Amino acid sequence: MAGDKDMKRILQKIEKHESLAGVDLRNLYLSGMDLSDLDLQRANFKGCRLNFGNLAASDLANADLSDSTLINTNFKRANLAGARFRNAIVVGADFSEATGLNTEIIRYLKTKGALGL
Repeated sequence: MAGDKDMKRILQKIEKHESLAGVDLRNLYLSGMDLSDLDLQRANFKGCRLNFGNLAASDLANADLSDSTLINTNFKRANLAGARFRNAIVVGADFSEATGLNTEIIRYLKTKGALGL
């Protein structure tokens, strides 16, 4: 689904709990969306707004969350192996029990106001 921004199709996949691996969500306003328990490997969230979003237990391996706004977003139990957070705004985001984060990213997220690390 790389390069595919057909929102109707994306929303149908979310509703059916289908894989969104590689989906392109760059620069979209998705605040409040429930994307929990989804396969979002390699998803591109660069520049996305996902404030108060729910990504609990999602697989975000190698996802790009750079330059995104993730205020109070739920990452509990998410797989974040290889995920990128460069310049992300994560104030109040909850990373409790998230896996795959290296020490450098944990340190960065803590300095930006993330919780549960």
